[in-house]
Amino acid sequence: MSIKIPILIFVSLLVALTNLKGQWLGYTPNINDTLSIEIINSEINNSIIAVGHKTYVNDIQFGYPKSDSIFIIETPDSGVTWNSNTIYFGKKAYVTTMSRPSKDIWYIGGVIKNYTNGKLIKTMDHGLTWTEITPPVSPISSYINEVHFYDENNGVVTGDPEDDEFKIYHTEDGGNSWTVLPNNQIPNAISGEFSTSGQTLGDYVWFTTSNGRIYKSADRGHNWEVYQSILGNLEGVSFSDTLNGIALFGFVTLDFNTSPIIITADGGKTWKKLDISPLGPKTGIFGACYIPNSSYIMLTTAKNSLLTGVFETWISPDRGETSQQISSGENIYTINFLDAETGWGGEGQQFAHPTRMFQYTGSPLVGLFSDKVLQADWEVFPNPATDRVQVRVKEDKPASYLLLVNDLQGKLILRKDWDGVGLLDLDLGACASGMYTVTLASAEGKAVRKLVVAR
Repeated sequence: MSIKIPILIFVSLLVALTNLKGQWLGYTPNINDTLSIEIINSEINNSIIAVGHKTYVNDIQFGYPKSDSIFIIETPDSGVTWNSNTIYFGKKAYVTTMSRPSKDIWYIGGVIKNYTNGKLIKTMDHGLTWTEITPPVSPISSYINEVHFYDENNGVVTGDPEDDEFKIYHTEDGGNSWTVLPNNQIPNAISGEFSTSGQTLGDYVWFTTSNGRIYKSADRGHNWEVYQSILGNLEGVSFSDTLNGIALFGFVTLDFNTSPIIITADGGKTWKKLDISPLGPKTGIFGACYIPNSSYIMLTTAKNSLLTGVFETWISPDRGETSQQISSGENIYTINFLDAETGWGGEGQQFAHPTRMFQYTGSPLVGLFSDKVLQADWEVFPNPATDRVQVRVKEDKPASYLLLVNDLQGKLILRKDWDGVGLLDLDLGACASGMYTVTLASAEGKAVRKLVVAR
């Protein structure tokens, strides 16, 4: 599950754009249009589905929806081939949520008519035909926030309040009929409060609110608790497990001041802010994703402009205590990871080119998301260094390595893909005098050395 800042505030042959080991691999699916990817569904039998819509956009803001259709992009074979489809959804369509209990059964939810009418549609035949199965939501306050089906029959939908009562709907027949949760089984909403985003993990369901609160159910949405976070507005959550999660502040100022991120270790009861100052000023966070069942967090960011960037990817191995930039140049608005080896990203709407999809690929990247220490005999010399440094793996046999040089704030200085043979010569011209870290990663894990630059 990934978190991303909403569009109101900010962002069948494939064409491979890049093919470097150990980085995001970019594809242009055959949709031949530019749109904002809002949802990426987790992989099922090598099939990945992304859903998006068109918006008004400029350098500093994604605007309101501008199309009556939603766009579905699928790769049935992990990026080898791509299919795309456009579905009429309703006036000014805005897609918010998707659930796919099997490879062929999909549910897509969203809102239309400037967010005043919720809508839920279903396909049983891999997107060939669609049926509307919208719960009996109010046409005035009907933002459908989260939909999740545990199988083809049993599902839960969370929605905005009606008369200061959040609405939760359940179905046992695939959405043909719905029951609404009694008001006494969910805490009341605050006047004017609305839901913003959600996540389902096993039997647990969470959704966040515009008042900085988080609702949690441990029994598939039948009974609920609510907790107040330390922020005034939340825009989503991403949980690694039932206890450890992160959330973003719901609005990012248009001058791209760094977005607050908070973290919980008790399922949402208590929170603390993370220090993300290493990301630098004028940074907007596009996506924030916990790698499932791990302590690793990925952040995708934009600096200065939604349309031209700079775009960066950062990771934290220790639940946000430290951060390290691992790449630059990929405009990734939405991210979703199944595990450390399977990750996908989608672009926010651009003008310069059709929308791209990104696959997190390459064995060295797997090592970056591993607590396993790389058992390689390697050295960095001379150390201290002045203008150049060399790296050597003493086994001197071919392997796929990713080498990163970062400053002590985590900012990426150098990045090299390497086969591990011979000497790797690095130009330190971009390094001021000071301390740096050198990370060597492969499929077998990662290792870190300190490097001193002295001039």
